[in-house]
Amino acid sequence: MIIQDLLLKEDTIVAISTALKNAPIGIIRISGNKSFDIISQIFKPKNKKELNFNKGYRIYYGYIINNNNQIIDEVLVSIFRKPYSYTGEDMVEISAHGNIIILNKIVELIKSKGARLAKGGEFTLRAVLNQKMDLTQAFAIKDIIEANTEKQLEIAFKNLNGKLSNKINEIKEKLIYWIPWIEALVDFPEEDIPPIDYNSFINDLLNIKQNIIKMLQNYEKLKIYKEGIDTVIIGKPNVGKSTFFNYLYGQERVITSDIPGTTRDIISEYINFNGFLLKIYDTAGFRKTQDKIEEIGIQKALQIIKNAKLVFFLTEINSIDLNDKELLSNLNQNQYLIIIINKIDKIQSKNLNKAIENNTSLLKEILYNLNITNYKIIFASIKENINLDQINKAITEFFETNENLEDNFYITDIFQKELLQEVLNYLDKAIFEYQNNNPVELILVNLRLALEKILNLLGIDITDLVINNMLNRFCIGK
Repeated sequence: MIIQDLLLKEDTIVAISTALKNAPIGIIRISGNKSFDIISQIFKPKNKKELNFNKGYRIYYGYIINNNNQIIDEVLVSIFRKPYSYTGEDMVEISAHGNIIILNKIVELIKSKGARLAKGGEFTLRAVLNQKMDLTQAFAIKDIIEANTEKQLEIAFKNLNGKLSNKINEIKEKLIYWIPWIEALVDFPEEDIPPIDYNSFINDLLNIKQNIIKMLQNYEKLKIYKEGIDTVIIGKPNVGKSTFFNYLYGQERVITSDIPGTTRDIISEYINFNGFLLKIYDTAGFRKTQDKIEEIGIQKALQIIKNAKLVFFLTEINSIDLNDKELLSNLNQNQYLIIIINKIDKIQSKNLNKAIENNTSLLKEILYNLNITNYKIIFASIKENINLDQINKAITEFFETNENLEDNFYITDIFQKELLQEVLNYLDKAIFEYQNNNPVELILVNLRLALEKILNLLGIDITDLVINNMLNRFCIGK
């Protein structure tokens, strides 16, 4: 269904708004012109008083009744009058028991009274169309629902409160300031319109470009929190890789054993590890083998190692050998490497410092010869929980930025990224046309296209925005 269809329709929509599984509470939303009429037909207040739709923000206790006057469920009904609702339309929310059978029965009953099942995201789309929020805030709601890390949530709430839309609106207002002026000069050359200060004009375009470039850069930085850091755990068999995976995951995830080669497949899992979203691949142990199944696991692991952003390399203290060197040779300079030398609890305390010195020296020589410079070395015992706090410190040093969220603006969706890239492209063309002394009409065409993309980003209908602005600012035809 396209947006134009939704603008023309006055139908009423219904959907379950809570998770589609049994829970203590389930919420059903109804939005549209028939919302109050439908709830009047299916809801019976406990006190037998009629529902008052003249005032919104009312909650009623009672029962949902089917066509045979049988009780489907005991519920609370919340009334929201337009425009003071989430969608800007008349709305009803039914808080019922969260059994899916009950919720589906209520939805089917509502549909039989004239509503249709809402499309995905249609309640929020109606909120945008009814100017209850702009499109950046709509994406923020989606981000709040889908966030996997605290940083995602923090950015999403700031965008919901208008941080991103305020910055985009600043760009919009700058373009709207210049476009009508240029249009007036082009369309009404006989009028007494003041000339444009092109130095100020170009400076404004360059400032807009700088802001957009920064937002695009921030989008890439944010991807590690939104999409996760591709992470691989590698090492020879029986060095503690599966135990380490379980430590990251926080619970038993795979079978661990002292028998070499017991992890024969690549296990992937999204893990929120102290604020960082890691997409973890726990690979098969690397060793020479005649076992075909184990060999398949090794080959799969080799395929993903080169694509990983973060590599956890595990080995056992005093057991570094040519197999470790061969495994490390699969890495590249663009990866972040955290080397965990495990099982230090097996070394007597009086010999530990010497063992750490010898193993560090050996590893650094291997890494130097392989031209690997982006690494951290941690001596630990995963089983005994020794020095594991250093892992989070290492990840933080690799990936955490020192930028203040208050000073930055974040787009969070590929749709927003692509629109801003198009804006940047049109601004570059406009500047090029000016610098090459081409007709001003060519500058104007690219500015208009840039403005169109900015309005798309905000979810604003372009309509007569520029024309009205031009007529309000210049005395055309006086």
